[in-house]
Amino acid sequence: MEKIELITKERIEVIKNSFNEITNEYVCENTFVFKKGRVYGIICEHGGGGEAISSFLSNHIPYKEEKIFIDDVEMNASDIQSIGWYMGNPIYSNDLIKREKSVRQALNYVIKKYHQYKSLDEVIDEFHLEKGKLDYCISHYGWEKWRASMAIGRASEKKIYCFPWMNTLYFYDCMVNSSVYRFFKKLKNEGSIIILPTSRYENVAGLVDEIIEICPSRFKYVISQNKYFKEYY
Repeated sequence: MEKIELITKERIEVIKNSFNEITNEYVCENTFVFKKGRVYGIICEHGGGGEAISSFLSNHIPYKEEKIFIDDVEMNASDIQSIGWYMGNPIYSNDLIKREKSVRQALNYVIKKYHQYKSLDEVIDEFHLEKGKLDYCISHYGWEKWRASMAIGRASEKKIYCFPWMNTLYFYDCMVNSSVYRFFKKLKNEGSIIILPTSRYENVAGLVDEIIEICPSRFKYVISQNKYFKEYY
């Protein structure tokens, strides 16, 4: 994989992120190109499309009119799901009654399936996971869940690591308290792509290789310029 191209159409999509928050996400018509071995900062307001990019590139939400190409070859949902990883999302069993897996269960499963690691201890050492927390689920894991989620993704041979949209406070706390950024260079050297949607340029300055700003027309409205405001206020 050398590059991935995402083509979006204008619409509104309801998305539930890994913080268990539901957002009405405005998706604008655009084309985004991401190259391997790079970290991208996606700058936009809440609901401005950054969360949608992460969700499309990880198959976190179903496609409608969107298209994704890898090295100019169009991909389907299962293709994207095989390489895209939505960071911090709970992982569920495939049983009739779905239950959230613990980090230990998820790691053991993917280690056995993909053989990226020889043992659970190898993953624990590489991502500095606390052994006492391995039986917790991702949704109850605290800040360390970002390292645990990345560990599961890498053990699953993922190549696109998509973070949810975060405001300045969430973003700072996520990066500092989890220290997940310490693994970005390793993933970049392996040809992976990392997507970081957030609210301000300053949040990702010095951390990313490229910044993409999204400002859909609906986010440019100014109430003082509205003709009805001028007439009635």
